[in-house]
Amino acid sequence: MDITEELQNTNVHQDEDQAQPDTGLEYILNEAGTRVIARYQPTQQMLNLTADDISQQVKEAGFPPEDFPLFEDRVRDLVIGIRQRKSFEIELGGPVDANISIHLSMDETLASVQITPPMGKGLPASREAFDTELQKNRIRIGINEELINEIFADGPVLNITEACCYLIAHGKKAIDGKDSDFIPLVEQVSERRPRILKDSQNKADYKELGEFPVYPEETRVFRLTEPVAGIDGMTVTGKPIRAYHGKELKLKMDKTVRPDYEDRRVYVSTVKGMPVFTEKGVHIENVLQVDEVSLATGNVRYDGSIQVKKGVNPGMLVEASGDIRVGGLVDSCTVTAGGNIEVKGGIMGQKSPDLKAEAPTKENAVVRAKGNIQARFIQDAWVESNGSISAQKLIMHSRIWAENSIKLAASGQFVGGHAIAGEYIEGGQLGVPASVPTLLEVGPLDHARDEMSKIQQKIKDGFEQARQLKQLIHRIREEHRRVSPEKKEQILKARDTIKNALKALEHRRQELEETIQTRKKARVKALKKAYSGCNITIADVGRQIKDDFGKTIFYLDAGEIKIR
Repeated sequence: MDITEELQNTNVHQDEDQAQPDTGLEYILNEAGTRVIARYQPTQQMLNLTADDISQQVKEAGFPPEDFPLFEDRVRDLVIGIRQRKSFEIELGGPVDANISIHLSMDETLASVQITPPMGKGLPASREAFDTELQKNRIRIGINEELINEIFADGPVLNITEACCYLIAHGKKAIDGKDSDFIPLVEQVSERRPRILKDSQNKADYKELGEFPVYPEETRVFRLTEPVAGIDGMTVTGKPIRAYHGKELKLKMDKTVRPDYEDRRVYVSTVKGMPVFTEKGVHIENVLQVDEVSLATGNVRYDGSIQVKKGVNPGMLVEASGDIRVGGLVDSCTVTAGGNIEVKGGIMGQKSPDLKAEAPTKENAVVRAKGNIQARFIQDAWVESNGSISAQKLIMHSRIWAENSIKLAASGQFVGGHAIAGEYIEGGQLGVPASVPTLLEVGPLDHARDEMSKIQQKIKDGFEQARQLKQLIHRIREEHRRVSPEKKEQILKARDTIKNALKALEHRRQELEETIQTRKKARVKALKKAYSGCNITIADVGRQIKDDFGKTIFYLDAGEIKIR
């Protein structure tokens, strides 16, 4: 090979080294010159590019990021498409105008704006665009013009590099009023609570429940507060928000309490005794203290409250119009109270009640209260409360009924028997592993439905009576009969009586409707465990538990008992 041929071969190799490889990837502008387009056509050469590689290539292609910022999601799509060797075209970037978005709070009493800066050579946020967004969202109340003028003081917003948020309009929240209420000026029986142990928020000493308070005559018992009117509000869009306006509490009093002569909204006692607070007022009761109810004392009946220091022996009877507090055991006896019953020991009978029986037997412990009932445990007993029933350890082989709720502590357990509550049943463990039948029922509707049927019949009868009376009055007018003043007064009185009776019946009917709907929301809750063998009934819908569950809530949904 001569020198000329060798030089020619060398030039050929140099040209091959300087030639650019065909990658199939190019960057161009769209027709408007506002977007960078990436086109990719797979070639034999495999490309393994990262987002940083593509950003650098776009810059080298003459599209600097300060003029054509890249869209991160589009760059990621391009990287994936190259790896999958797909032919496609995609917009990678370009200038983006600033964005103005207005957001309202849930109650529409606050409005905020978020301004996102432009990208590249995009247009900045302008006052005109901002005003357009205000109009679009109908913001017209409580606008902070001073702040807005400050934001756009220099024209379009140019001095931001990241999204900024401003609170630009304040509406007015509605302030609900308050019903008048009575503020106790003395210690209440209902205020007695288990004492929380020091250095503990969850442990309580159920033995320390306090004493029954007794006060002398002319004691200031409570103060009735003035009702407070509500203040209506307004949304930033100009919609009114209605507030609740407080109402005067209607008191139900007896002769043991009267208004104070110096301050008519303060009430004082007229007798010595214990104040018993209700939802409608207060009455004063005396307290009878007994060491133990036994054959030595005989049966105890008292118009007031009773405190038994020890216990109530088998076969005895204790009745009180007020509260009853027993320091020991209620053993196979009968205890009835017009108020609350507290048993620091327990309630225990000699034999379990028959679940189909309509009344208890002498072998059952029987406890009834118009208020709440508290006990350490309940076993082989028949217990009824117009309020709530609570126990700490056990409710076993008993029939218990509560208008409101039945609650056992987290360490407590329901074993056998039948428990019925209007709203709620809760216990640490429902049933036992041995699958002992345990009936737990909430929200029973039978009595409410029976009363509803009777009310509806009475309403029907009332309308019939009103119709007949109206016909009588019409005949008298048509016949131009003269009616004595006594007869006229009698007819008008009958008309008013029927009208008032129908009004009261309709009010009761509405109350029953609300009761039925409320009871359908009743719940049964196992704080730790629910065993198979439990029968759960909610608003007359039943379900037998065939499996064990941990912490569980049973509720009614679409006519079926479900769990969560």
